[in-house]
Amino acid sequence: MLTLAKYIKLAALLLGCLILSGSGNQRGTIDFWHVLNSKANVSQSYWHFSSYFTAHLEQLPDSMLVKLARLSIPLAQYIYSLRLLEGDHLNTAKIYWGSAVSELPNEHREVLAQHLLARSRWGDLAFLNDNNFLPEGATKEYLKLELGVNHNKVSSAFVSELGFASLGDDIKPKPHCLFNVLTMSNHRSGLNKLDELIAIYNQTPEPHKNVFCFSKPVYVAGAVQCGLNENQAARCEMQTIAHTNLSFDDFDFKIMMPRHGTANVTNDTMHINSTATYPVFLHELMHFNGFEDEYVLPQAKQAWLCTQRGYVAPNLYISDDGHRPKGWHKAKSCQKGGVAYKPSENWSIMEYQQLGLSDQYRALWLNHLDIVKADLKRAPRGATSINIGVKSEQIK
Repeated sequence: MLTLAKYIKLAALLLGCLILSGSGNQRGTIDFWHVLNSKANVSQSYWHFSSYFTAHLEQLPDSMLVKLARLSIPLAQYIYSLRLLEGDHLNTAKIYWGSAVSELPNEHREVLAQHLLARSRWGDLAFLNDNNFLPEGATKEYLKLELGVNHNKVSSAFVSELGFASLGDDIKPKPHCLFNVLTMSNHRSGLNKLDELIAIYNQTPEPHKNVFCFSKPVYVAGAVQCGLNENQAARCEMQTIAHTNLSFDDFDFKIMMPRHGTANVTNDTMHINSTATYPVFLHELMHFNGFEDEYVLPQAKQAWLCTQRGYVAPNLYISDDGHRPKGWHKAKSCQKGGVAYKPSENWSIMEYQQLGLSDQYRALWLNHLDIVKADLKRAPRGATSINIGVKSEQIK
């Protein structure tokens, strides 16, 4: 701590240097030192030596920097907003950078955008983009993916750098796998979620290794139209993809991941939204091999499924006379028509996804795949989807 005598001596020395040199820069240095060490008025000093202060604003503590930011000095607003962002004071930060951004050079706008990207402030990034304040570069490409901009307007090189595929890429199935699955999404979160789900699956493949192989997630925005059906289930129309070089015929199944809608499988296509958990993904994957839901089915499905008799799925048997496989128990699937039976007395993954796959249902799945493999030996590869059902001779 400076004593009064030492302070006077130091001030005199600095003043002497100032007189001898006559340098405006040194005068700014002295004033800046006073601001930092003797609590001189930062606002007044800034206006006297704005060039020097502008070059050294980052050295100011928050308590002083905010005073300049409140005077609508763009660079001070910018630097202070970055500090607020780093402290996760996101909305307060927007007050400052929002006022300054029109006056900032592109290099500062890019740094600001990177901070916003790191905190997933997509709305703020969209604001910058809409007002032509978002420079060209990686952050802008990230935003395009998040917003689902048409695939033709997103850099395929950038998509590839992220580990994903574009519609123009040559995507081939893996011949060593029983089923090849083409995965697609129309937005960034969907691509990331697919990547996450595939990685989890590959750590412990179900029901065993080389049953399902998944493509890199393909960015298909603009080539699909997604919405919800009357039951709020996700639905995407993908006819436009047929006009690209991506061939559905090379794959046994498809997964499309939109933003919204409940998960479902129709024929050879799974729709699952980008907030889905892995157990939901595995549940829907089992639908690819013919497994049915053990909770109450939609009325429209009951109208045709529950009128059938015998095995309608690896895990569902329908009877109207009480006859059922040994050890099977009533299921909730059919509320009209015949009575549905399931293998497990307790809940399973086909009734409550969060339970995960039990040993009993894994064995049931493997048994069913033996039948599928036998069918594939007798049928063309493209006929996979008609061979995933359960044959009537399985009834015992």
